[in-house]
Amino acid sequence: MDDKDIPKIKTENIDIDTLLREKEKIDSLIKRKFTREITVMFTDLSGSTQMSEELGDLAMRAILKRHHDIIRPLVESNNGVLVKTMGDGTMSYFENAADAVNSAIQIQNSIMEFNEEKGDPLLLIRCGLNTGMGIVEKTDVYGDVVNVAQRYEALATAREILISVETYEMVKDVPGITVVFLKETNIKGKGDIPKKVYKVLWDPEDVERYAARIKSGEMVTFKVDGEEEEEENEGSEAKTAVGFFAPRLMIEQKGKSAVFFEIDKDEMVIGRSSKTDIQLPEVYISRRHAKIVKEGEMFYIEDLDSNVGTVFKGQKIKRQELRHGDEFSIGSVRLVFMSERIGERKEPLANASEKIVGVDTDATMHIDRKKVFLVKVFEGNTMVAKHELRDIPLLIGRVNECDVRLGNPAVSRQHARIYTVGETVIVEDLKSNNGTYVNGSNISKVDVGIDDEIRIGPFTIFIIDPSQQDEEEKSNKLTLAEKMLSFLHKK
Repeated sequence: MDDKDIPKIKTENIDIDTLLREKEKIDSLIKRKFTREITVMFTDLSGSTQMSEELGDLAMRAILKRHHDIIRPLVESNNGVLVKTMGDGTMSYFENAADAVNSAIQIQNSIMEFNEEKGDPLLLIRCGLNTGMGIVEKTDVYGDVVNVAQRYEALATAREILISVETYEMVKDVPGITVVFLKETNIKGKGDIPKKVYKVLWDPEDVERYAARIKSGEMVTFKVDGEEEEEENEGSEAKTAVGFFAPRLMIEQKGKSAVFFEIDKDEMVIGRSSKTDIQLPEVYISRRHAKIVKEGEMFYIEDLDSNVGTVFKGQKIKRQELRHGDEFSIGSVRLVFMSERIGERKEPLANASEKIVGVDTDATMHIDRKKVFLVKVFEGNTMVAKHELRDIPLLIGRVNECDVRLGNPAVSRQHARIYTVGETVIVEDLKSNNGTYVNGSNISKVDVGIDDEIRIGPFTIFIIDPSQQDEEEKSNKLTLAEKMLSFLHKK
């Protein structure tokens, strides 16, 4: 801002009304000179924390340099400004929304080419974009447009480009940009009204398959209240007069009956964690191992950087389109995608498994569980966390990736884990800096019971057996009832 643009204020005899009028002039000048519509893009390198721990600081620094070297020229060549790099992430802005989306597409394709050439470790990027009014300075941008863009980046998983409805409206008719509606969800800080989330298809194979389906008539475009929507063509194989697809995932584990999960959401995560949609309690399965994604009328399975991988036709895959009857495996777990048309089915979908030897068609959608314990975490006299402990290990540490996050410097990034073997609870220290203590003794791995005290830094952890707790509550209630009866008899 030049000095000549700043309103001159006489300092003598200034009153509040004069200051408010001058403030309005300054606000108007800032809005006129610095506020305009922009599209903000955030990128983030997925799995960077784990890479840093495995490769070391120097190797990670080299990876981040290569990461920045890929992104910066692709932002600038699309008329964007790379505002800042933030460790393993970047923030950029563009005057034109299509330039921003094209930049994100080129970044993903360049990263994919880099991975094909270099192999290991894989660089996996997620992107989030939003369009709106922002305050633009030479070295930074401000405003709600920035905050919302960051929220969309946080919603994305590896290799995804997610955009807001505001960005979608700007690019939906731009040639060369393919966008599909993904879901509606609440955005942090934006109230309880769900916001639309759109996904940009950038992989040439995905774009080609999507275009082929539209061309073949499997999906037609129409308008509802002025907004384009997609529906399957009534004459195509994807829809019948009786009904739509009712897709399910059949999961078969050795020694167990097959179970079926209806795919009733746009994204369903498969993994070891109790927070996933389809939980597979096997120690070799990653906490968030893979996910089933619905895009329009297409379904995909995506591996989420898992340890053992997701295998299709003998090959580990990153992302694969799902068709009826496709079989996948995660270790020894077999998964079958089933999407028969309701109109052609004479019997319930579960009976389709009669063609598969050894499948129990009466199986429910729940995998057998072992005994459940509760893990309660206290800081002083205040309980700060409570988790169920089944046969899936709980990772305790300072970073967000942990199941039990304890934000204190005395806690290591990945400090310890608690898990069960049968009905025995085990605590294992993960070579932490300050140690894990059970009943005052520094341990590496030890069995614990409900009377033991586990300490990590300033936190105390107890294992609770809910079944015993229920018996204790019943006993307390009975004792109270007996006292009341005794009191009444005395009266």
